[in-house]
Parts: sequence; C-alpha cells; structure tokens
Amino acid sequence: MKRILVPVDFSVYSENAFKSALKMAEKSNASITCLNVVNSTIDWNNLSPKAKARHQDILDSEAEAKDKLQSFIKDHKTNETPVEAVVEVGIPAAQILEIAGRQNADLIVIGAYGIGHEPGKFIGSTLQTVMRKANCPVLGVKKTVNGNDLKKITFASLFSEESKPAFGRIKPIIKSIGSSVHFLYINSPHTFSTSEKMEKLMLDFKSGQEDLTIHQHIYNHDEVENGIIAFSEGKKTGIIAIVAKQRRMAAYHTGVTETVLFKSDIPVLSVKMEE
Repeated sequence: MKRILVPVDFSVYSENAFKSALKMAEKSNASITCLNVVNSTIDWNNLSPKAKARHQDILDSEAEAKDKLQSFIKDHKTNETPVEAVVEVGIPAAQILEIAGRQNADLIVIGAYGIGHEPGKFIGSTLQTVMRKANCPVLGVKKTVNGNDLKKITFASLFSEESKPAFGRIKPIIKSIGSSVHFLYINSPHTFSTSEKMEKLMLDFKSGQEDLTIHQHIYNHDEVENGIIAFSEGKKTGIIAIVAKQRRMAAYHTGVTETVLFKSDIPVLSVKMEE
C-alpha cells in the first residue's frame, strides 16, 4: 500500500479518519493525501481565472480551507509519514472519487459522518456514494483505529468466485498492516447453506492465500448484518471487510456494508466487486 486518501471536513469523524490513516501508514510506509472540498456545484476547474474572479465567496472559502487544512495536518501529524494537503472545489463525493483515481489511491479512509451530523441519523451520503463508486477499497470509521484494531480483520462474504478479485484488492492492505483474517459466513434464514458446502467454498477461496493467516467461521444468526457485528465483537476483530454488490444473493450488497457501519463502532472496509 503506497497512497491513502483521507477526505477532511474538520468534523470529529474526519479527524478520527486521519488519525486512523496515520496508524495504517506507519505500518505500511504509505503516504497520505488530505483532501478538503469546498462544496459547490460550479465546474470550478474548467473556469478561466477571469470567470473565477466573479466568485469571490468561493475564492475566499478556498483560501480559508487551504490555511485550515495545513493547520489541521500540523496539529495532528505526529510521525514521519508524508502528508499532502489538497483543496478542491466541487461536489465532495465527486472530488473524492476524482482525486482517488488521479492519485491511484490504494485506500480511502473516510469518516462515517460529516460535519453537522445529527445523532441517530444514518451514515453520510458522501460516504455512501464513495463506497458504492470507488474503485479502491474504502474504510469507513467512527472511532480512531489503533494498533490492536489492525491485528484481526473479519472478512464477511459469500466466498463466490466472482468476489475473489475484490479480495485481491484488499489483500495488500491486509499484508501491509500485518492482520490475520477471519473468513466469515453468516448462516441466516435468508442465506442458509450447509456447513459442508461453505467449508469447501472457504477452502477453495483460501487457495493461493498461503501468505496470509486465515481462520474459517460459519456463524448462525437471524440477520446477516447483526450476525457480522456479533461475531466481530465476540472475536474482538478491529475491522470488518465486506465485498459490495455480490449479486448471487441479495443479502450481501452495499446496503449490508452501510448498515453494519451504522449499527457498530467497528470500522468497515468496503471493496467493490468488479462488474
């Protein structure tokens, strides 16, 4: 893992995301891009300097954001990890995806909620969009990830062939932070399968992953989302990883990823299945 992108809106959740990224970067020798987006529907980057001069409010907000972001990084940076400050103008989710693609980011670490969040509300719309559309893995966080959290990861999956490439995209992250992996299948009334079948699917999925420490689990629960959380809390795994948009069974789609993050304080690593 070489590059981590962290969107920062100066909320406590984005602060926790930045601290989490720093901890992961320490383990992997990665660099970090801190991105703040001045929210606007104007196609800012395609305006001429003369046209931009007509929007003094945006120019002022952009200058303020640059100063504030530099101060934020200076206040929170406690190690030798390279950190780049980037300020863009536009729709936050679109700019996050644009910068992630431009910089070939290996991971986006983003707060579960944005500034102005009200307690009890569902996770932020920007995070939902980024999780659904990002080509790289996305880690949504509420609390700061610490060293112990990085030791064990739950990987909840159907363990289908089409999800293997997605697991391959999070494998470099797993290796770089030195985590063991707990393969997890939730046997619920809507996802029931025999233990023998799932054990074989997990063994097949594990083939070629001998450089990872992997444990296999089948966990019975009435609901997929709550089952993933209950297992992870019981095993004290610090991150839950889920492949989004597995179409063979409706139970494992992006909604599960979002719901698990909403219901639990455990950070959720989402990786999109290639279409």
